[in-house]
Amino acid sequence: MASSSAQEPSGWDGDPAWSRPDAMTPEEREAWLDGLAEAGEPPDLEEEDPEDWEPLTAGELAEIREFAEADARVWAGMAGRRGPGQPGSARIYPGESCSTAASFGSGMTLDMMPACVGLALSADAAAGENDSYRGVSDDELLGLLAAWDRLESHMAARKLAAVAEWYRRSAAPGCALEGPGRMPDRYEEFTGDELASALAESRAAAETLLDLAKDLEVKLPGTAGALRDGIISRKKAEIIAYATALLDEAEARAAEDEVLDRAGRLTPGALRAAIARAVMKVAPEKARKRRETAAKFARVERWAEDSGNAALMGRELPPDEVLACDQRIRWWAGELKKAGLDGGMDELRARAYLDLLLNKDSRPRRETTAGGGGGGSSAGRDGGSPAGEDPAGFVGRVTLTAPIATLTRLADRPGELAGLGPVDPWLDHAVRTQLRQRTHPVPRLRAGLMVAGRG
Repeated sequence: MASSSAQEPSGWDGDPAWSRPDAMTPEEREAWLDGLAEAGEPPDLEEEDPEDWEPLTAGELAEIREFAEADARVWAGMAGRRGPGQPGSARIYPGESCSTAASFGSGMTLDMMPACVGLALSADAAAGENDSYRGVSDDELLGLLAAWDRLESHMAARKLAAVAEWYRRSAAPGCALEGPGRMPDRYEEFTGDELASALAESRAAAETLLDLAKDLEVKLPGTAGALRDGIISRKKAEIIAYATALLDEAEARAAEDEVLDRAGRLTPGALRAAIARAVMKVAPEKARKRRETAAKFARVERWAEDSGNAALMGRELPPDEVLACDQRIRWWAGELKKAGLDGGMDELRARAYLDLLLNKDSRPRRETTAGGGGGGSSAGRDGGSPAGEDPAGFVGRVTLTAPIATLTRLADRPGELAGLGPVDPWLDHAVRTQLRQRTHPVPRLRAGLMVAGRG
């Protein structure tokens, strides 16, 4: 490389980097940076002496590049959720980026940064004019998406903190501000109405917001912190708060400790099962009381869908009977499909649901020729209505898994009802009793667990 002329700008320090010769070729420098990135060490250009650099052979360059590309593909597939403390942000991908969103790449500073106002300003700048994301790589765009997701949770946490302050200022007469969260036991009569008016929400929604804000302040500080940092969403915070509603402060904190280490990467359904299991473990008697109380409010709900159709749903029903009903619906949907009724399985299951309730048979009619004479045709079906038929000798099949300690009454630990999730020890015992009464299941001991049978 030719030396710079006197007319070239000298930069800030009078010794511009672009005026010095580079002992490495572009390919060698790229491979060197890739290797440092793979080792998780930042390159120190000041300590690297160009005179000590030994050029890499073509084989070494190819081997380094192949390894880096393969590793990047593996981690891209395994990355999962991005953000602080999540496995998707635990590695730095090889390579360089000159885009305005470079710091949002995997393992980079802003990808590992908890949600805050500073992160919002950085994400806004990286998004570019009119949110065009011009020049942003796919990996960086996913990092920005994860950052906006964390910021959405952060804003929800800040909003709930403001709702908690409204709760404090609206304390009912005689209710002191007590405890670590300095929250009163109750708020004034029209507090929910005022909040609903300010947010253009229903009173029920406003009161739910007030209850959630209080729970996060008083009983669930870990959940509140995870929401504020953007590790969990508001929906996940609501799942934890609802599951721990009947627990006292110590029990609620013990239950949240069971799930917070993985709550950020669990789906809402998986988190719901995990926190339910934690509540049953921490306070089994309260879990039982909650289930039994809720069962007294078993009901069927109907409402109009936005499309103009309607919905019908049963709530707070016995888990084992729900599983049996579901299997019967699936069986009749299969019969409808075999008979040639058009539609996907969701549509056929819905039709089967209505058939079983209304004692109808929606299988297509089969034309048959009448015997004798001039002939003719009559419409007929194979078999009667679904209400009078049973699938292959049983109504439903239930698989219940329980710890041996629960089976032997040595401890009150939750079991698992396949297809529904965790069940408290008393429901576990009740289901096993019903199974024995209906049929004669053969329990099987396996890895310390018991699995039983048909009902």
